Amino acid sequence: MDKEESGSKTIKKNTNKINVKVIILIGVLSVAIFFYTQYLQNTDIFDPIDGVFMGLILASGIASILVAKKYRGSAMFTRAYLFLGVGFFAWFVGDVIYYYYGLVLDIYPYPSPGDFFFVVNYGFAIGHLYLNTKYFRKEWSKGLKSIIVIIPILAVLSFSIFAYATWGEYVDGDEYTQNDFTFDLLYGNIFVVGVSLLFAFAVVGMIVFRESALREVWLLLASGILLWAIADTIFTYLETTEEFTHDHPVNTLWFASFMLIIYALYKHHKAL
Repeated sequence: MDKEESGSKTIKKNTNKINVKVIILIGVLSVAIFFYTQYLQNTDIFDPIDGVFMGLILASGIASILVAKKYRGSAMFTRAYLFLGVGFFAWFVGDVIYYYYGLVLDIYPYPSPGDFFFVVNYGFAIGHLYLNTKYFRKEWSKGLKSIIVIIPILAVLSFSIFAYATWGEYVDGDEYTQNDFTFDLLYGNIFVVGVSLLFAFAVVGMIVFRESALREVWLLLASGILLWAIADTIFTYLETTEEFTHDHPVNTLWFASFMLIIYALYKHHKAL
């Protein structure tokens, strides 16, 4: 069997290849989920699709921990996948709080205590990508470093401009004050910084992982995280204008990202 070393583990080369049929199936399931959320989902209660959503978050966390366990003997990789797993578990807790506020208490869940766990999730996910990319490329070029700097700056500027435009549309006497706007701008930028850094590190990961023994699997994982970052970016803008709804199409992007990440982690576990 053809093998190659990665860290202190032996990579089985013939298990690296991505099954195109699985990717097509993920695409088909994502389209099916989109139509379900648009036409069949009950948006007034906790719909079964919400259970699937949270189940996929938990599955992503569990899969990450299993890969971390498989990497025993490699301190860096074990820590990196533990970070990813803890990040998903934090997301799960945040979503439990989010759904409780929105569906049980009937309170618009922004802001909510669950936001703390969403921010924690970004931190651990970014830590995962940072550890892995630094392992495969110890010295970063100016181009890679600029990605990490430029993307968050552009994201914050774009969000701030968007917020100002939104404030101009929504301000109406006592309904939306300058203080409201200032809070939304500052609070929203916390998430913008987190998700833009996640996006930037996912881009860097896709560039660096091409040199890895597990490049196909790494690229698939980075693609799933990138799709997750795109979905979170859209969600952050929607929350600012209170336009996010329980059946918004952006949910489909999250479902697709979870399935890609779980499949990538399955392939990663199988290859070790």
